[in-house]
Amino acid sequence: MERKTSKGAKGLLLAFLLLYAFITLTPAAVHQFFIRRADAAPSASPMPGSPEPSPEASPDAAPKDFLDARSLPQGGGPIKKEAPKEASFTLYDAATGETLTVPEEEFLAAALACEMDLAAPKEALKAQAVASYSYYSRLRDQGEQIACDTENWLVYVPQSAMEARWGEDCQSYRALLEGVVAEVKGQLLTYEGKPALACYFAISPGSTESAENVWAADAGAEHPYLQAAASPGDLFCDGYLSTASFTEEEFRAAVEAYFAGETATPDLSGPAEEWLTELEYTPSRMVKSAELGGLAVTGAQIRGALGLRSASFDFTLEEGSFRFTVRGWGHGVGMSQAGAVFLAQRGADYREILAHYYPGTTLLPPAA
Repeated sequence: MERKTSKGAKGLLLAFLLLYAFITLTPAAVHQFFIRRADAAPSASPMPGSPEPSPEASPDAAPKDFLDARSLPQGGGPIKKEAPKEASFTLYDAATGETLTVPEEEFLAAALACEMDLAAPKEALKAQAVASYSYYSRLRDQGEQIACDTENWLVYVPQSAMEARWGEDCQSYRALLEGVVAEVKGQLLTYEGKPALACYFAISPGSTESAENVWAADAGAEHPYLQAAASPGDLFCDGYLSTASFTEEEFRAAVEAYFAGETATPDLSGPAEEWLTELEYTPSRMVKSAELGGLAVTGAQIRGALGLRSASFDFTLEEGSFRFTVRGWGHGVGMSQAGAVFLAQRGADYREILAHYYPGTTLLPPAA
């Protein structure tokens, strides 16, 4: 009885071992069989609409998971990515004849130093920074040359010029400029999706001027946001009133030099009382047109010929001398810088200042 039981146990153990071997070895054998069949079979054509296999892909290459994608390339060292190019302005320096490439932030800080008294309220400085960025971005987009004069602090000056002028105060002034620029960096004043012609000037005669009254008849249609805007605070600004005097000889010489080479020139051969007549004023009290030596001219031309601070003027002729009383400073179109200071002192922020002087424009946030 015991011998039969022993034989039965041995048989059962042998059967168990054979079954175990079959279960554990068969999947691997089947898997290898199908792999060999797949390697031998021709590749299938891609389905319509599916991407073609990459020509660089190797059929023997092992598939990669997300960890493989983070591995370093052979040869060591991190994967180098090309740094994005820093936005900049290209300037022609009239002082040196050189072409300068200046990063945007550096340019705006320098332009702000050239344009505004840094004792102005911060919101006025921010309004000026946005106006400058918009104005020069428009010129850059149109491919127009941006000129500066680093010697005379026009449009742009380098760090060395600031250090020479400000001395030990340079660091604090630079910190102020950079802080203002950082707060409005990339903000763009636009009209119909394009950078606005956000021009500006120093002091108005009490109101800014419409573009068509200063430049061309169609300027207002092209830039409807450059319209007259009240700016009464300018009347209390230092420099609002100025005077200029010319003898008859000085007046004649200045006019002849200004119109030299023009097809039509003023005739100043008659009595001095007839040289400048028929002055027509705009509602903003700027001289829109006049007769100069029998030639129809604009107020801007008279201003240019005589070097007046603005085209808002009156004059008298006494004892052979022309005496001009001039209101404001600048061409009068766009934002009055003195007006911006006045509004900021009364609580307006830079957005409100820009909206007042450039009505109808849109202030865009920095581009992503």
